Amino acid sequence: MNSLIRQLPENTMGRDFVLGDLHGCYALLDKLLKYVTFDMRVDRLFSVGDLADRGPDSLRCLQLLAEPWFYTVKGNHEQMLIDFFKPYRYPTHSIHADEYEQHVELLMDNGGRWISEYFQDPTELMHCLDRMENLPLIYVVGEESQRFHVIHAELVKSSSRYQYSFWLDSDIDGWLMTGVVPDAVQSRLLWGRSLMSNDYDLPINPQLSRTFCGHTIISRPRQTGSHIAIDTGAFISLKGDERHGLTLFAVNEQCYYWASYAQKEVFLFSC
Repeated sequence: MNSLIRQLPENTMGRDFVLGDLHGCYALLDKLLKYVTFDMRVDRLFSVGDLADRGPDSLRCLQLLAEPWFYTVKGNHEQMLIDFFKPYRYPTHSIHADEYEQHVELLMDNGGRWISEYFQDPTELMHCLDRMENLPLIYVVGEESQRFHVIHAELVKSSSRYQYSFWLDSDIDGWLMTGVVPDAVQSRLLWGRSLMSNDYDLPINPQLSRTFCGHTIISRPRQTGSHIAIDTGAFISLKGDERHGLTLFAVNEQCYYWASYAQKEVFLFSC
């Protein structure tokens, strides 16, 4: 399957969780999953993307792509890895030297230097890249009041300081029917920061279901409009910063769990 948008039914057997940007922080994820007694037989773990770079265990985090209970959208860091390795994996692929140099600089400047460890034996990393290329940009889960979306950045059409136009459930349903996500939408799904860069919170839009997103680092999960941002800067806590950590949102319970390298405890917060 190589569709950029995928639909899954409501989980009637177990629980659904949504994970903030992981960025190589596998130990924090492991700690959170043990705390919530995650059941791999019936529970599902969704991710807003950016599994690798910046943290200590990037490859281990990318290996989650092979797990049947793990569902992630593509983030901009997955796209950077794909762009970096494209000439190696597809030697006949034509790319201008200046363009490729931009891909290299972008990845190296954003925590991608860990890949040098695997140049001698890149087999497992190449398996991960195969899976990465087939990741969707949007997950649509459940129906009606139980429906939620998982994306990386934002579902914003256009924006000014306090005025935003959003893609709605009806637009997303149209993309589901065709299997096509417009190019301009794809770019904002990977890279958009306009919504979470504004500290003005918008009212919930009833025409857009709950939409979990990451990409823009905040200290605690934040809802503005129908977007629920959960990138709380897990890798920053490696430096002892107690304000940042990894967020695991429990969809069914409407609460979230938070763990940090700078804190021993796992914290539970109601929404």
